[in-house]
Amino acid sequence: MPDRGVTGPEAEGVGAGPSARVELARTLREWRARAGELPQKTVARRLNIAQTTVSRYESPDGRHPAPEAAVRALWSCYRLAEEDLDQALALRARVDEELRAGAASAKVAAPVPAGEAVGEAVVVAGAGEPSAAPAVGRSRHRVAWVAGATAALAGVVAGGLLVHRLLAPTATTGGADEARRSSPAAAPPAAFPTTDFDIIYGNTYTKGTLTWYNRSVGLSGQGKSEDSSGCRDTTATSYSASGSELGSIHTGVVCGASENYNAAIPADVAGGASTVRICLDDGATPPAVLKCQDSRRP
Repeated sequence: MPDRGVTGPEAEGVGAGPSARVELARTLREWRARAGELPQKTVARRLNIAQTTVSRYESPDGRHPAPEAAVRALWSCYRLAEEDLDQALALRARVDEELRAGAASAKVAAPVPAGEAVGEAVVVAGAGEPSAAPAVGRSRHRVAWVAGATAALAGVVAGGLLVHRLLAPTATTGGADEARRSSPAAAPPAAFPTTDFDIIYGNTYTKGTLTWYNRSVGLSGQGKSEDSSGCRDTTATSYSASGSELGSIHTGVVCGASENYNAAIPADVAGGASTVRICLDDGATPPAVLKCQDSRRP
């Protein structure tokens, strides 16, 4: 059953009962309790993220579901059984399904012209990124075409992973992109600036590209660990022009392999992030930072 006090659309998924977002948040709260009621500040320090990020992941309304990389990092931090991780990842997969189903049904119901504000988000034509309306609090990445679909598409933090992936234009988008290119009335979308990064430590590395959106920063690349005894993780943190931290994410621990990642770093302020610091660490709890690189918005 959903947490008491969480009612209405926020507590409902695609079917009956609590949404996967609500269940995932409750699961993460239970994990921390089972680990000895660790303070959120302690967890945040061990994972090198903001305490407010941990709080959002555990929020009873489920509005900020933890991305898969964060779920894995929390599970490793709490040192729980393998089946706990499997159950949490299954919930994370259901979150993705709910968001896709909500987006599809909302599109059929009533499309809203690009750029028109609906509920708590603005869909920018061709932008590939949901940007929060001025009244929305930090890191609320909601996208909706009708007000009734807003809850089904409640945002994703940290950096907003699934919504970003669903909406960001890619080379494999298919028919929709082709139709837009072939239409004489369609104006080409404004390109967002990008910055490459390449951090090498011994035979390991993290490298890729930052895409500077209006309210977030896209992070895509690859992390490499040479062997299972030398794990690696990538942390990306965004900062405002004044130096205030806006959001932080982890791509996930890699041990003896090379893995690609694609995520969004929260930066929910006017004009977006000014700087992003990317660090390669040893993937331990707490992690030891090996090497960092700062990238400034072009």
